[in-house]
Amino acid sequence: MIFANAMGCDHKQYQRMCLKVQDGVITQITSELSQMSDVDSHQIVDVDSKLLMPSFIDCNVYPKGRTLSRKTLTSLSQKALKGGYGTLLLLPDTLPVIDSEAIVELVKSVDKDLEVHILPCIKPIFCDDDKLKLTDVSKLYGNGARGIYFQSDIEGNLILRIAQYAKMLKTPLICFAQDISLAQGVINEGALAAKLGLPTIHHKSQSIEVAKICEMLLHQEVEVLFSAIGLPRCIEIIQSYKQQGLRAYTEVSLHHLVLDETICDDYNTAGKLNPPLPNKSQRKALVDSLQSGQIDVLTSLQCADFNSQKDQVFELASFGIDSIAYGFALAYDRLFKPHNLSLSLLSKLCSYNPAQILGLDSGSLEVGKRADFMVVDLARETFINDSFSPYYGAKLESKVVMMYRDSQLYEID
Repeated sequence: MIFANAMGCDHKQYQRMCLKVQDGVITQITSELSQMSDVDSHQIVDVDSKLLMPSFIDCNVYPKGRTLSRKTLTSLSQKALKGGYGTLLLLPDTLPVIDSEAIVELVKSVDKDLEVHILPCIKPIFCDDDKLKLTDVSKLYGNGARGIYFQSDIEGNLILRIAQYAKMLKTPLICFAQDISLAQGVINEGALAAKLGLPTIHHKSQSIEVAKICEMLLHQEVEVLFSAIGLPRCIEIIQSYKQQGLRAYTEVSLHHLVLDETICDDYNTAGKLNPPLPNKSQRKALVDSLQSGQIDVLTSLQCADFNSQKDQVFELASFGIDSIAYGFALAYDRLFKPHNLSLSLLSKLCSYNPAQILGLDSGSLEVGKRADFMVVDLARETFINDSFSPYYGAKLESKVVMMYRDSQLYEID
């Protein structure tokens, strides 16, 4: 199959191109169709000057209600396809938890039938007789799981033992850093929380744990992705440790770069997230960090729940936003275009860097790479009609119109 007359864009290029794909691999790239070999024996898809980019890879995803089943994974896959995502890393603290070979096999068996590739991540600990113990991480990894996810508030000795597994298996650590004792509330600490009379999540709940994990992993020869960083101070800490040699990556959600806490005014639960949305000055500082190259990965922070769980008083409503179905459009319309950021940077943060972290043979437009890409019409719009979304009623510029992966072409209405 040949994709002709595209505006090809990845982390290092934005130019007119034609791509030939055979057996799911990119085999030739030229600037014009006339330069392509063996044209007559291939189906030609005329992209008509639309944008062709590597599919997004999201390292921070949950199924609906965090419930693991064929139904929830199928629904997640269908939404992700519309948003331009080709691969999802499924975080393991689901129901059931991804901490055994049987659950990894469950995810893999469902994944075979999905449009989008869903990778199970490893939960490295389990509770036995009120004590935390290590799972057999190597068996889960050998069975196809990728990445080792842990929360920072566990015993230090366990963290170092988990790091040893990561080093041995050459798989990344994925850490959600938060001091639970400082995160018993529901909203960012500050004036809005005081006005609404809501219990807060302390602004140091994440930064002190980030500093702890950085210090513990320094010189351990492992890679760590700090999951869902919500405040500028955390980025400063990670940057300082990077300069000392820590192999760390900073992940920030699109919502923390696009929204601020005022969306939660009048007890609007649509913007209830953990980590909580920042205030206006904190959001601006996060955008500044993005512009200066201090953010490595972007996530949709997909964590949908049933509407009944969002349609409650603020303190009882569930955390999370259902947004993966419009991931590309949200990033382009609300973040990259307004701040004059390049599409190549978007591809780097959402495709190339995640592929490098997870060791995937995708994320860029190169001969020999797995053909996993989207076609986007920048002249069309994506409409958001989910009344429980903080973006309800928005018309976002751009629309994903095709996805190609695993030798399958999907046309998206």
